[in-house]
Amino acid sequence: MSLEQAVVTERVVWFGDEENLVAIVSEPSPPRPVPGVLILNAGVLHRVGPHRLHVHLARSLAARGHCVARLDLSGIGDSRALPGRMTFRESSVADIRTTLDSLAAEGDRTDFILFGICSGADNALAAAQVDPRIRGLVLVDPPAYATPGSKLRHARSRLEGGRAWLHLPIRVALAALRRGTKVLNRKLFKTRSSVLAAEGGRELPPIEEYRRQLNALVQRDIRILTIYSGVLGARYNREDQLFEAFPELKGKVECAYFPEANHTFTELSARAALQACVLSWFNRWEAAAP
Repeated sequence: MSLEQAVVTERVVWFGDEENLVAIVSEPSPPRPVPGVLILNAGVLHRVGPHRLHVHLARSLAARGHCVARLDLSGIGDSRALPGRMTFRESSVADIRTTLDSLAAEGDRTDFILFGICSGADNALAAAQVDPRIRGLVLVDPPAYATPGSKLRHARSRLEGGRAWLHLPIRVALAALRRGTKVLNRKLFKTRSSVLAAEGGRELPPIEEYRRQLNALVQRDIRILTIYSGVLGARYNREDQLFEAFPELKGKVECAYFPEANHTFTELSARAALQACVLSWFNRWEAAAP
């Protein structure tokens, strides 16, 4: 039976001692001996993900034999928040580990891959530091840090964009400017609002702390795919920019860059390209497995 022909069923599952955590589990028939997948909330969006990205990704991975859970963390979506003194990060890691406990017990699974966008990427990184069952990470817009090269590229792109107006006749340029200003402002506002809404309250770790974090995970043979959208400006603007900041990770972490995509991959073509990138990474993972 080909992987594309696998039958996928879905069910609602409650996790935790008080069953406060809710997830949708997509299961293949027949199952395959491959890692399970846990998809985490992107910010405060519930488990369907931005523009139903998580739904389509989960079903595609399940069709290839993976058991995939789309989880709502405590206090998000249908999952109830429990009283306690944990921080959001501590609570998220605890929720992730509780979910992995249940998934492992159900299917006798020992290895898992986590997928997360923005704060979901941060939570995945934090969980991977403390849970040895996590063997792979797919991180969309994880922490990003400007480098001298990225600042130069960003400045050059803005300068080249401004120079384009110099080649237009003055009357044409002024008319286009009047017509386009309102549209441009709306687009800029929409893009900035999208990023601010998704990253609101997000605190990036100091760059050296992030370096230690990534290097520790790589030393444990955790496979990592980092994916960056095109709205980070000077913080990230080239596919291999990660290695400008962390040259020791070259060849150990995979990177992808979608310069035309916004933070939530709103365009259908952008989501399709993102999903194709993730599925290709999973295929390489399986091809390299013993």
